[in-house]
Formats: sequence, structure tokens, C-alpha cells
Amino acid sequence: MAAGQLYFEDVTVGMAVPPLTKTPSNTLLFLYSAITWNPQRIHFDKDYTLSEGYRDIVVHGPLRGAFLSQLLTHWIGDEGVLKKLSYANRDIAYVNEPLTCKGTVTRTWVENGKGAVECEIWAENTHGTRLTLGQATVLVPLKNEVPSSKFQVQSS
Repeated sequence: MAAGQLYFEDVTVGMAVPPLTKTPSNTLLFLYSAITWNPQRIHFDKDYTLSEGYRDIVVHGPLRGAFLSQLLTHWIGDEGVLKKLSYANRDIAYVNEPLTCKGTVTRTWVENGKGAVECEIWAENTHGTRLTLGQATVLVPLKNEVPSSKFQVQSS
């Protein structure tokens, strides 16, 4: 659920996206493996993971992308749209270690009656190391825009 509705007029270049901190647990990683049909044992079997040279269970790369998506959708509100998201995992994230997702507005413009906002986004560990880097474009309503209705009333 979004914190509130973001409007285009309230966004400025250089503005920070409110951070979102997630601490992926063993249970979350196990369930994510199950729901994505991912049998790679580095995501749920600690003994196996240690034998592969990692220091602990490894967080799924796509799960970090989901966290970045949640960062943005929570920020833009229910009338906002996540138009484009791309990311790359640059380093390993480990189970039970907090990941803080952050972002900065890099560009704004109006497109088809909506406010378009481009952001640089990332997920970092507690040491400030950016483990996942990305870019996103979101669309948010203009303050003077007539709210769209989910149901269109037709007159006869």
C-alpha cells in the first residue's frame, strides 16, 4: 500500500525517493525459491552454500529487483504507474542482512497528460555498498488532472 499519492508538481530533479529497507529471511528466500521454481540450493541450503564458497545463503537477484519495484510503487501512490524498470546485480546480498533500496530523481517531463519521472535506483547493504543498480521511469498524475475513474459511465 502506498504512503500517499505523489503528484508531478511535488517532484524535483535531485529529490530522494524515500528509502525502503528489507531484511530477507531464510523463510522468504525458501518461499521465493518455491514460488519461482528455483531449485538452486545457494538460496536455502546453508551447508551447500558454504561448500560453494559463499559465506551465507545468497539472496535471489530477481528478489532484489522486486524490492526496487516495491520502493517505487510505494512512493508513487495508487494513481502512479511504474512504466519502466531495469537493474543489474553487481555484488552478492546475503540472508538476514538488511538491504536499503534508495533512489534519486534524475529527470522530469510531461508525457500524454501525465508527469514522467526518471530515477536512478539502487539497493545497498549496511556498509553503503551498492549491490544492485538500476534506472526507472514512473508516471504520476498532475495536480490539475481530472482523476481517472476505474468505471466509465455511459449515457444513453
